[in-house]
Amino acid sequence: MLDNAKDFFNGKDLTGWDGDRKLWSVENGEIVGKTSGLKRNNFLTSHMVADDFRLTVKVKLTPNKENSGIQFRSIALPDGEMRGPQADIGAGWWGKLYEESGRGLLWDKSGEKHVKADDWNEYRIEAEGGRVKTYLNGHLCADVNDAKLARRGIFGLQIHAGGPMEVRFKELKLEVLTTRTGEPKR
Repeated sequence: MLDNAKDFFNGKDLTGWDGDRKLWSVENGEIVGKTSGLKRNNFLTSHMVADDFRLTVKVKLTPNKENSGIQFRSIALPDGEMRGPQADIGAGWWGKLYEESGRGLLWDKSGEKHVKADDWNEYRIEAEGGRVKTYLNGHLCADVNDAKLARRGIFGLQIHAGGPMEVRFKELKLEVLTTRTGEPKR
């Protein structure tokens, strides 16, 4: 595995990421998305492209009734939306797998029982080939094997349309999975 977290998020600023700086910032080593309410979703998109990977991140959503998510293997659309798989965040949505601007819900069982509301939660996403797993605080939530799922793309963090909210991401660790030869997959 290749640990490239230093290239993914430097912990100081949004170098390597694109997004509305009125909504997205870095505070104390955390990526912060904050809004007084939005009519449409907003995304902070990474320049990092990956296919097979393991991403571990701590996330805190307040209030928990709002909604966020972590896009992966996705593309940014011209209208500001994204298309691709998303690990969901928010009451009733934690741990679910959703295909943004695509087929919708791919895994409908919530991992809500494993969530500490309005507190930090460890989210892990593992993607290898068509198989994607999500974990919350060490508990398996989604396990999807889908031949139609995108295999390569960028990452994105979401502030969902709706009421006032704040979402924070810290301790981002991205591991790109390698081939048997030890080289990163291309």
